[in-house]
Amino acid sequence: MYSQRSFLYTTCVAIMVVLGLSSCGDIEQNLVINGDGSGKLETTFDVGEMMSMVKGMGDMGNLTNEDVTISNGQQPPTDTAAVKPEAPKDPMQAIIEKVTDPTYTRDFDTLMSFVDIMPDSIKEKQKNLDLLKKINIRLQSPANSASLKMGLVMNFKNKDQLNEMIQYLETFEDSSSTEIMPGMGGGMQSETFLVFDIDMKAGWIKVDSVDYSSIGMEMGMGMTSDSVMGSEEASMMEMMFGNSKIKSSIQVPGEVTSCTNKDAILTKDNRVLLEYKFMDVMKKGKIPGYTIYFTPKK
Repeated sequence: MYSQRSFLYTTCVAIMVVLGLSSCGDIEQNLVINGDGSGKLETTFDVGEMMSMVKGMGDMGNLTNEDVTISNGQQPPTDTAAVKPEAPKDPMQAIIEKVTDPTYTRDFDTLMSFVDIMPDSIKEKQKNLDLLKKINIRLQSPANSASLKMGLVMNFKNKDQLNEMIQYLETFEDSSSTEIMPGMGGGMQSETFLVFDIDMKAGWIKVDSVDYSSIGMEMGMGMTSDSVMGSEEASMMEMMFGNSKIKSSIQVPGEVTSCTNKDAILTKDNRVLLEYKFMDVMKKGKIPGYTIYFTPKK
């Protein structure tokens, strides 16, 4: 029972962020490509503030008569129903609450296999468990902080296998995703992952543009949206996402010579760094594609 609830708690929050981009913090996409074409793609979401809001909403839902002030001077009716004992806390929820307590003095960084924490009822429905075994969930929280980062880590032997993993997550079976998150079908959105093409011999990697227009329109921020966001809604969006950024880091197997994105930062350790303001991306509706050129190692 606890194993399934732990899986639900972890994946629900992670997938909620992935599906709705509900994070109030940064979204980071880190791609490392090795000389043999293998590599790792890690997509991380800073959900510290979101978790605080969720906890606050949960606390509001737990209000009792003693927490409410009656303005007309009348006493609240006596609750004669038996008080139900508090349900046992989910182990994963307990861990997250512990490590995000500002009084907790240790750094927390753990990696969990997506398959290992998956209950049998969901696992037996999957058609390619070997592929899912290459996907991990990462939780990070620094000491003395309420910050929490959740990430999806995919280790791949080549680009085709990475594309297969991404496609699998995007088309996650409706039955499985519904069991993970009741009322929600389908897989993860394509905006979640970096999609690219690469020629190791020629020394280039082309990163596809990312279309955020549908999300921007849903938020009332898209350039083609028929809805007009009021000042109150705009202020709320600015408060939630004003400091949020979408960051990407791509490390290639050779010295980087150039990048077609003029805002890119090229580092000495063969990385290309890009950073976008979340609100600007939502208003423009997309992140443009670009090409990185590098000198292949012989």
